[in-house]
Amino acid sequence: MKKLALVLAAWLLGWLASPAAAPARRIDASAAGTSSTYVIGAAGDIACPSDPYPDTNPDHCQYDDTADLVAGTGLVRVLPLGDDQYNTGSYRAFTTYYDPTWGRVLGKTSPVPGNHEYRQDPSSTPRGYFRYFGRRVKGPDGLGYYSFDLPPDCTPGQGVCWHLIAMPSMLCFADGGCGPASDPSNPGPGNRMYEWLKQDLEAHPDADYPCTLAFWHHPLFSFTSPSGAAAAVKPLWELLYDAHADVVLSAHSHNYQRWKPQDPEGTADPGRGIRQFVVGTGGASKYPLRSGAKPSNLAAAQDDAFGIVRITLLRARYSWEWVTAAGQPDGFEDTKAKSIGCV
Repeated sequence: MKKLALVLAAWLLGWLASPAAAPARRIDASAAGTSSTYVIGAAGDIACPSDPYPDTNPDHCQYDDTADLVAGTGLVRVLPLGDDQYNTGSYRAFTTYYDPTWGRVLGKTSPVPGNHEYRQDPSSTPRGYFRYFGRRVKGPDGLGYYSFDLPPDCTPGQGVCWHLIAMPSMLCFADGGCGPASDPSNPGPGNRMYEWLKQDLEAHPDADYPCTLAFWHHPLFSFTSPSGAAAAVKPLWELLYDAHADVVLSAHSHNYQRWKPQDPEGTADPGRGIRQFVVGTGGASKYPLRSGAKPSNLAAAQDDAFGIVRITLLRARYSWEWVTAAGQPDGFEDTKAKSIGCV
């Protein structure tokens, strides 16, 4: 009996130390992909500085229900699009509210910060955000921009090979903006991000990486108020447009909007324009769309429901699907079942 007990104890210790016993939130980022398909999910404006509200208050603090959409749904990567934790994105708030919900998929999360992680001040540092997500999101200059490929070991020209670029758009509101520095010897943080993006795109040319997706918090185009369009991010769009990028994901406006492919001036450009999604529906609160006639380039929009957008990445193609969270008004659909080619 004693020998049997020792054997059982050794087996139990080995099982606890094995990867199979790791928490679900440490899922490997490649676990949900195949050689031909990768599905990502995205939304911003997520966790309140309080516990989730009951379903009887469906317009506020339902981030636990949107978390259920990104956990255990076959996503290879989850992209929180900023204002991931309200109100100031402190480390304690992240561990108290974001972590038990969206933190369940931390191991396959690639985030960007919003204005609230910076305490609404672009000269500050999103310390709580950096501490929670770790060194991997600080990027090469420690300012929060970074890029990666899906799949991580993809070979350009063979199978699925998407290039994804994460940028903290709050740096565009710092001194100097986020275009070329007026004084190259003394660039601001946004100017450094601009130069980094320029180099990153040159290192991943469209000929080798035909599909490029960038994501940050503030949208260039938005049909809502407050937290609407932000012209400050236009220099990033200009670089991405010149490099034939395909998709930009943003949040900030607490609703869902999909825009037709456009150039940086907002002119329809179906041949090589960038398709922008605004997905500020992570669960914190809702902002109304503007009244009146919608812009001709606004393809789909709703301000009634929290949820996420799922984007299926294929070889030189992609498709998307809006997914409504539980307990939210149902009926809105925005699905592109037939994939679209990258530009």
